[in-house]
This record gives sequence, C-alpha cells and structure tokens, in this order.
Amino acid sequence: MFKIHRIVKGSAITLLAALGFIMIVWAHGRSAPQPARVETGSVKAVQLRITLDGGHWANVTQVVGTAFTIERDGKKLTLTPYIRDGKVELQIATTEAVTTLQVGGRLMKFENAFGVQVLNASKSLPADLVEASGFTCCARACDGTLVCGAVCVCTDCSRCGPNWCDCAIPGPLDE
Repeated sequence: MFKIHRIVKGSAITLLAALGFIMIVWAHGRSAPQPARVETGSVKAVQLRITLDGGHWANVTQVVGTAFTIERDGKKLTLTPYIRDGKVELQIATTEAVTTLQVGGRLMKFENAFGVQVLNASKSLPADLVEASGFTCCARACDGTLVCGAVCVCTDCSRCGPNWCDCAIPGPLDE
C-alpha cells in the first residue's frame, strides 16, 4: 500500500511540475501588455522674433520664466519672457539696469538695440521633450550676434535645438 501511495504521489508531483513548466513557457511566449504612458504634462513657452540691425534676425522658442541671452560687441542682454494677463512681458537685464517690456504681435523696439515681436504666445511643449533636450543652444546671426536659449534658436545664418524644433524662416516684419 505504501508503494502505491508513493507512485501516486510521485506521479502527481511530476504532473504538477510538467504543467507548471508548460504554463511558464506559455506565459513567456505571450507579449506582455505595454505599460500605460504616464502623461508628464507640458510647459508653456513663447516664440519670439528678434530683429537686429541690417535686417538680421533670430527666432527664439523659450520656456516661460527662463532666460535667454543676446550678445553682440561685448554687450550682453538677458531676456526672460513671462505671461501676465494673457500678454507677453520681457524682463530685459543689462549690466546697468533691468527693464520690463510688454510685447505683442507688432514689432516693439528696445532702445534701438533690437526689435521684438511675439510669433506665438501660447506655445505648449511636452515637458519630457524639453527636459530631455536639457541644454543651452546658441546660434550666431550673420552679423555676429550670438543668441543663446534653452529650447530653440534659429537665426538668418544658423540654428540649434532638438530635431523637433520648428525654425520657420520669418516673413515680412510688421512694423
């Protein structure tokens, strides 16, 4: 009787082990469901057109609240775009002072140094793409002006930024 019990018990264990192995192989062969993509949100950005002397230009896409720079002839301006009451404000810092300039769709001049026009005040960029780009890019205009930003910079002579950057050549200026 003990011998039959051992045979039945051994057969049951072997059968369970075989079924377990088959289940593992079967489950491994099935494709696992793709994990749901977690939406990381988006960041607000503005697209600005900077006009320089002699018809030179730069288009800058910049995250709201982060600074970009314009450097020419040893002088450096730091510009930080903000959205206030639905309008774009630029905080412009020089070595001498800090000024705030409200800009819109029309070209606004700043102390004969450059002009600024808003191309898109409600640009929305995926936060994960902006975070992944995570670098400062600089592009030089044909007159030698260096423009550095955190997302996209396009000038009449060069461009920098990730491959998803939209750098459309500007049309005629609205003066």
